[in-house]
Amino acid sequence: MISAIFIALILFLLIAGRAESLPLTETIYMIPEYDVEIYLRDEVHRTDRYSRRDSAGLGFGAVDWLSLWLQVDYLSQGPFKVDKSNIGDMFLKAKFYIGDFAGDQVHLGFMMNFRFPIGRNAYSSPDWRNLALGKYEIRLGPFARFDILDLAFIHLNLFYTFREGNGENFWGGFYFDITKKETWQKIFGLNPAEKDTFLNIERIKNDYMVASMALNTNYFYPFIPYIEAYGAFRVNRSHIDTGGVPIEGAAYNAFLLSAGIRYFFLEALYFGVYTVQNPLQASQKGFIRAIYGMELSLQI
Repeated sequence: MISAIFIALILFLLIAGRAESLPLTETIYMIPEYDVEIYLRDEVHRTDRYSRRDSAGLGFGAVDWLSLWLQVDYLSQGPFKVDKSNIGDMFLKAKFYIGDFAGDQVHLGFMMNFRFPIGRNAYSSPDWRNLALGKYEIRLGPFARFDILDLAFIHLNLFYTFREGNGENFWGGFYFDITKKETWQKIFGLNPAEKDTFLNIERIKNDYMVASMALNTNYFYPFIPYIEAYGAFRVNRSHIDTGGVPIEGAAYNAFLLSAGIRYFFLEALYFGVYTVQNPLQASQKGFIRAIYGMELSLQI
């Protein structure tokens, strides 16, 4: 029984050299102008317990160079029999297509992904840690795809994540009243030398970087296998109040590996299964040990 609703992932026409977002890696794929994607995902998470995250999403090709997705998560404790449940966070993702380079073998884009804290606060409540954060985040940065003989594709991501700290007013670091001298002094909140700005060093101590790489191939189409490697680490090593919370970008630097396969019934319809494994799980108590997921995507 699917207990959630999600809106965000993409569709693959790998025969034409296209590739869509993977569980740990963003890809260059853009939804064609005015097309819509509907996506469902069901994941079983193993941390210090088994939990489930069901996601539903909707994507829209606004123009050829801009695609938008909205995603909502629903969380349950227990992999099959539900002990308790709660709403998860909501995400709004925008992908911008930059262009093709090196004889159409290299493709570049830029992503912005906003997390809205609908779920429980992971800093103070352990029930849904690593499934929801309950705090604002903005993740942004470039992503690329490298084509190898039009049969294999390497995807690379490098993202910076602005994360709301404990007791912090995430949006309070911006200043928009142009009639005040303070606004210009703080450069609308983007002056890191000024106190209480969005980019001040005290506010970005809990921010972190994400790097990931994926490899997939269309050689076995309609089966599309892939593998991924994902890492996340906090750049500033200063003490933060949430440094002991067992989540990504706080107590732990994340290193995850993933493998999966998708089957395309049609060019616009696929079903996939995948697993994510944590090679460092023995030393990361309370963090992600493994994820087992399945997904369904339809583009119309």
